[in-house]
Amino acid sequence: MEFPLDFRTAMRQWWNAPPLADSERRVLSFLPFFPEPDSSRKGESLLVELSRHRVLNEFQVTRTTESITDDLVVLHGYGAGLAFFYRNFDGLTRLPGWRMHALDLLGYGRSSRPRFKIAAKSKIDAVYASENWFVDSLEEWRIKKGIDKFTLMAHSMGGYIGVAYALRHPERVKKLILVSPAGVPRDPWVIYADDAAEALVATEPGPEGVSIPPPGEGMMPPVAVIDTHTEPGPDGTPPLPRVLKELKRPMPAWLVFLWERHVSPFSFVRYTGPMGPQFVSLWTSHRFSTLPRDQASALHDYVLGLFTARGSGEYAITRLLAPGAYARIALLDRIKALQIPTLWMYGDNDWMDAAAGVKAAKIMNDNGVRSECVIVSKAGHHLYLDNPDEFNSIVVNELMHE
Repeated sequence: MEFPLDFRTAMRQWWNAPPLADSERRVLSFLPFFPEPDSSRKGESLLVELSRHRVLNEFQVTRTTESITDDLVVLHGYGAGLAFFYRNFDGLTRLPGWRMHALDLLGYGRSSRPRFKIAAKSKIDAVYASENWFVDSLEEWRIKKGIDKFTLMAHSMGGYIGVAYALRHPERVKKLILVSPAGVPRDPWVIYADDAAEALVATEPGPEGVSIPPPGEGMMPPVAVIDTHTEPGPDGTPPLPRVLKELKRPMPAWLVFLWERHVSPFSFVRYTGPMGPQFVSLWTSHRFSTLPRDQASALHDYVLGLFTARGSGEYAITRLLAPGAYARIALLDRIKALQIPTLWMYGDNDWMDAAAGVKAAKIMNDNGVRSECVIVSKAGHHLYLDNPDEFNSIVVNELMHE
């Protein structure tokens, strides 16, 4: 394997890696109002103290020329950190009256990284326990900051956590902006009772003159007994669809084995010594290739710091998602209880399923809740980073929409 980073440079980075706080500050310093404020905005890096000796890392941008009337909270995705949005902070903090709070989720970035430990008797219990691990810390942060309600913008796994928070605390969220959120569609390798019922209906004789073919290869196999009971959800959430069977997943057995035993992919970066920076360079050299060299270099150091820090919140992903990155409880089965205006955003080259976002928006609109799905051009999964101008324009327009 040929690495973009030569071994000597990798050795130097591994041995002399700057503290994560320094790497984050270097990325944020590309902003016009940090570390020194400009004429209307002040950026601050804060460590907000929570209970049990924990902190949440926050980058707060405050408008200094008028009183604050609205708050925007920004959450990153899996393995990332708040500084990933550095190309958006300038454009998103120009609206009068708005204050922005970009957070590192508990167990990520510069937030506390406690041991990830939950008590659960089943995989479904593990989902709710893992969600609450993040949701409870976010709610404690809100109380500590004295914020009554806020607009929540969240990317990827952060989007999934954002929905979980909104379901638990709907009175605290004005609006959701879900940026290529994880966990929206149903897992295609699981048979649900309602899907199986539809498959059985398709095999019944049709009316005169109408031919309905029997199930063929690739169709949902018929299930003899349909159990229409549902699994109960936690307080304030809808019941879950009944799972009848889990099919064998078309992926290497070793991958499923490691996933179900909660092995983190970042372990390979941590435990390979000076090869760690080389593995990181495989991703950063591609992901940040279009950025100016100084910014790409700063982001590489920042990502290296994120990936090599103590493992914590990353271990939730195997509880929340099944092998193959489908949610163990799909958001499509939960959003009927979501009575909050929601914008779904995807890149036109996104590996996430934008069709699921379209379906989710339709479900919410049919339920009387304003929702829309939009596509950002010339962008992939990190659409906020790939096309920040178009992304910022769409988000600002949404923030101005009552």
